[in-house]
Amino acid sequence: MNIIVKIAFLVFIYIIFSSVIKSYRPEYLFLLRISTVLLIVVISVDYLADFISSYLSFFSIFNIESAHVSLLIKVVGVAILSDIVSDNLKDMGENSLSNIVVLISKFIILYLTIPIFNGIIIFCMKFIDL
Repeated sequence: MNIIVKIAFLVFIYIIFSSVIKSYRPEYLFLLRISTVLLIVVISVDYLADFISSYLSFFSIFNIESAHVSLLIKVVGVAILSDIVSDNLKDMGENSLSNIVVLISKFIILYLTIPIFNGIIIFCMKFIDL
C-alpha cells in the first residue's frame, strides 16, 4: 500500500509541474514525463523483484523450467516497455513512430518465443511418433 501512496504523490507532483511547464516552456514537458516514469520505475523496483521471485517460486513448485519463466518475464517486460514508449509517443503526436515501436516490439516478442515454439514442435513430433 505504501508504494501506491508514493506513486500517487509523484503523479500529483507531475500534474502540478506539467500544468506550470505547459504554459511557460512546453518543450520541457517531455523531459518531465520521462523523468516521472523513471522515478516510478525506481520506486517500484523492489516490489517488482519480490513479485518476480514469488512467481519463480510458484513455477518451481510445478517443475516448470526456469528458462521458460525467465522468457515469460522478458516477454512481459518488452510488452510493458513498448506500451509505455508507445503511449508517450502518442501523447507527443508521433502516431506513426508509435506504431513502428509497437510493430518492432511484436517482432522482438516473436523472436524471444522461438525456443517455446521449437519445444512445442518437438513435443508434437514425439507425440505423433508414438
